[in-house]
Amino acid sequence: MSTGLRITDLPAEIRQQIFREYFAITGGYVYNGQSDKLRTIDNTPIDLSLIYTCRSIANDCKRLPLAVNTIQFSTLYREDWRSLAGCFNLVATYYYVLQQDIVLHLAHLITPEMHMQLEKKFPNFRSKLEIERAFHFRVWDTGDDNTSQVRLRPAACQFVDDFFEWNIDCILPNYRYNYDGYACVHDRVGHSASSTRDNYHREPGPAVRAFQRWDKYSGEIRQCLTHCLQLIAEEYPEEFGDHVFTCLPHWKGKYPAHDFLDLRFETWAIPSQSQVASAMDRLGIPDFAWKLPNTWIYEENPLSLGPPEFDDEDPPFDFEFRTREKIRFSAAASAIRFIGLLSTTQRTSVRTVVLHEDSPSVNDMSLHGYGLVPFLKENPALRIQRRIDIINTLHAVGERTTAVWEVLYDTIDWNLYDETLIPNLSRWLLNAAGASNEDIPAGSLTLVLETNGNPKVGTDIFQQRVHYCIARDQAWPKCLEEGLLQPLTDTQVEVLRCKFTLDDGFKNAIVQLVNQSSTVFRCDFDPGVPQGCEALVNAARAIIPGDAWQYWMMMERLNSRINLTRTEEDKEATLRQFDIQTRQECILSWVSIGALWKTQDDR
Repeated sequence: MSTGLRITDLPAEIRQQIFREYFAITGGYVYNGQSDKLRTIDNTPIDLSLIYTCRSIANDCKRLPLAVNTIQFSTLYREDWRSLAGCFNLVATYYYVLQQDIVLHLAHLITPEMHMQLEKKFPNFRSKLEIERAFHFRVWDTGDDNTSQVRLRPAACQFVDDFFEWNIDCILPNYRYNYDGYACVHDRVGHSASSTRDNYHREPGPAVRAFQRWDKYSGEIRQCLTHCLQLIAEEYPEEFGDHVFTCLPHWKGKYPAHDFLDLRFETWAIPSQSQVASAMDRLGIPDFAWKLPNTWIYEENPLSLGPPEFDDEDPPFDFEFRTREKIRFSAAASAIRFIGLLSTTQRTSVRTVVLHEDSPSVNDMSLHGYGLVPFLKENPALRIQRRIDIINTLHAVGERTTAVWEVLYDTIDWNLYDETLIPNLSRWLLNAAGASNEDIPAGSLTLVLETNGNPKVGTDIFQQRVHYCIARDQAWPKCLEEGLLQPLTDTQVEVLRCKFTLDDGFKNAIVQLVNQSSTVFRCDFDPGVPQGCEALVNAARAIIPGDAWQYWMMMERLNSRINLTRTEEDKEATLRQFDIQTRQECILSWVSIGALWKTQDDR
């Protein structure tokens, strides 16, 4: 009989140390979205064979692999989920448009008691609602004309009708030329009407264009609307039902109005195809929309001399290149889905999760941190870190054509504009702070701003743009107090106020970043130093009164962006967002599958 010492004979503390060293691997575990499994950092299977040696070792080790290894997630793109992600984004955004419209039109029914309930969690909702409602009824045709016989579509308010028209109704099954992608449809909710309902052009004035929508700087409104609608539906079911049926006339006599509340998806969801298809049907979105995310979008050759009869061809007679979106779910959404499928024992074993938000994703990804809160409440030892690339994620590719030209033809530099940078940065910071206030352990959910290994760029962005915009915000009340804006009209003052003033929460968050005093967010670069506003105030004092408006507008126009050198990492970021084919590559692909003269669907 062997008398050798077995590992199971060692003291528990020593066994645990040995097992921890055995299971801990360099780089930890990485979630592979294609296989829906965890792998090692070099994409090899995880070796758990030791656990199956005997029951005693299995009991000792059952929690260790997930406890001693960091689990990493990145934004998730799967070709077989392209339509799922795109149509989910469309459905969720359209539903959000409908939510806003119903609340704005029924806001007069919200009682003081209801406001008190909402203000417990959303203290700024009431003031924002009053301002937004006044703006909404000023800039949109809010009539309830449902006489259109062309196609079944909402017509209650032009705000709803405009979104449906531009993202769904103007795209025909056999002519998809108007399709412009669904990856960023959540960023294409109309700000104001550019035409009347009978198609007369209407140019929004400067005050309208400058107006700050109620959801510009944080996700508070989107979260509050769900609670607000529930209160309205319970207290005023008839009025609620009337407006639902006005927005969705095909529901009348078919679905109860209260079912509208059940159509909401969490922003961080990864729903099934059947769930999205069902929601599309309920919302009146035609079936052919499911095919649209797989559609190639063609960039025509501006010098094309093709026959005039081919001007409206789809695909066009002559084109430079074509693109197709790689529509992604966020790293947070992937983690929420995967961790949610684990057993309670497995879930509570996890200690460290890192989420690499390395590309723009669907459905307002800055809000997805809220979906992590239940795991942090269940497992107080869990620590989750979200890392966001402020260049290539926070600044989503807004102009597809420009981005692709920069990849194909090696454009040297590009501009990052304040109107994109500041609101998006604010949403990430304030939504991260909001999620961290959901009764979870301090420091358990953090946000790290990074610049893909180029810290100088991050410092330049903060010093030249973020701190400048804050200094301009601070200069604004001083200019008002000194009467430096008296030559301007009330409308001109309102335009500048909208352009120059920032959310107080955003400014406080930047102070915490600079002082490194936050347990919620930090950055991997030097965030610069505050500029102070005296230089801007002194410049305003020197303005000739008659030139005041031109000065302020010119200053805003010329000093509203930072010029950045395009790097290989930036190009790779664009390639993560799009499939790209030149005309020659496209024709070769058609020839290879025998589809040169086939239809768009075949290609």
